[in-house]
Amino acid sequence: MSKTCFVEFNGSGFWAFSDSLAVLLGQAVVVAEEMAADRHSAAFGDVVDQLRVSAVVTDLGLLVAEDWRGDRLDLLIQLIEEVNRRLGERGRVTAPEVRGWTALGDDVIELRRDTVDTAPVVELGQGVLQLLRENLPPAPEGTWWFYGVEGGRQTIVMRNVES
Repeated sequence: MSKTCFVEFNGSGFWAFSDSLAVLLGQAVVVAEEMAADRHSAAFGDVVDQLRVSAVVTDLGLLVAEDWRGDRLDLLIQLIEEVNRRLGERGRVTAPEVRGWTALGDDVIELRRDTVDTAPVVELGQGVLQLLRENLPPAPEGTWWFYGVEGGRQTIVMRNVES
């Protein structure tokens, strides 16, 4: 399991700490499963399935397909907003608590740490929302944004890949 993963939508993206992304997306699945069945749209299953996979296999990051407009994108935004609200009221989550999120079925989220502070997860959620709304400010020249880390959003240097 990698420490970092990429979050991408519509040709733009940033890096995130994998534990923070796992908590954000795992909690989004919990929120989705709590939604009343009559609020489920046709896109519900697609969104929740992708969130489950990305929460458990953080090496995949979160790739939001460009065709996720309308219902899918609206649902994802709604879920992240609610997760941010809930996690903003807490100081931390523990690894055993996260492993016990039953909305993930037999799959479990394995964290690198025993506890995860929620402030960096909420900031990551805010970055995801900005990305989805296509108003994420550009990172400084030659860098990527890096979310979900203690101390707040940081930058990491882009590496040149030579062929």
